[in-house]
Amino acid sequence: MAALHTRLRTVGMALLASAAAASPVAADSVSIGITAHVRTICKVEVAAAAVSELQSGETSLGRMTELCNNLEGYQLVLTHPAGLVDAWAVVDGVRVPISAAGTETVIVDSNAPAYRERSLGIILPSGQPNLGLSLRAEAKGIIY
Repeated sequence: MAALHTRLRTVGMALLASAAAASPVAADSVSIGITAHVRTICKVEVAAAAVSELQSGETSLGRMTELCNNLEGYQLVLTHPAGLVDAWAVVDGVRVPISAAGTETVIVDSNAPAYRERSLGIILPSGQPNLGLSLRAEAKGIIY
């Protein structure tokens, strides 16, 4: 690794020396272009609060950390049982209605990459002893 570092430094110094030696009026010039593609990372994690049963009213589900480096943004999708009437997801105090007919609800729709921490909660009209919920992040647009 040290040999590679020394060799890259030597090549870099040679390029600098040749660029410095060239006259400012010369038509030929040295340029270096670097292009890289970074793998798309899009994830959400929840540091869950201790909840034994979801009560009626608002229940805190914990803090979620969302990370997505996709330039076109991402969505956070909550998977839940069908038939949750008058139920809401609460993301940093903002209520998002949960689909009563379906089993998935988009609770965050971002048009830019982001790293955020937010509170997550749920509002139910009646208590639910066993309510299976899951959360996933989906990148929009091109994925590398």
